[in-house]
Amino acid sequence: MLQMPGELEKGCADRLLHIAPEFALFLLETPKAARTGPVFRFEGRQGRYRGREMSKIVSKIGKAAGVKVYTNPRTGKVKFASAHDLRRTFGERWAARLMPVQLMELMRHKNIETTLRYCVGANAQRTAQSIWTAFEQQGQVSPPAPEVVLDASRNKTRNSDLSDQQKPLGPV
Repeated sequence: MLQMPGELEKGCADRLLHIAPEFALFLLETPKAARTGPVFRFEGRQGRYRGREMSKIVSKIGKAAGVKVYTNPRTGKVKFASAHDLRRTFGERWAARLMPVQLMELMRHKNIETTLRYCVGANAQRTAQSIWTAFEQQGQVSPPAPEVVLDASRNKTRNSDLSDQQKPLGPV
């Protein structure tokens, strides 16, 4: 758990926050006597960051590292990783490990709809792999090679008439 004073938190309320085990272990690597002040320090910077300064710094790091999140197919414009992209990825990764209500608390969402919309079910490939892993654990067959993909748009009117090559054989 991490105690966050209200003046340092966007909701302006003192909070006791859940933290991921990886972050707890990272924090515990710091000697007890040095566990005060900012968690991360940047060279040449004195004092606290204001407003969205930290978010802008993370965005610059994402761009400098070339971490592409999205490329607009029409314009070709690239969106590089930002602090919010890191947060969203964290939520997607933990979605596979927690029940939605627990994930909602970890992500500090006010309502479950936000968690369900942005974290749970956001990664179709991971979900498909999880389904096949559960299926295999019951002693069923292994999934086919990853290149087998069903194009659902081609089969809307012919579902009962699929050739062997078009039948869904595994994760898509």
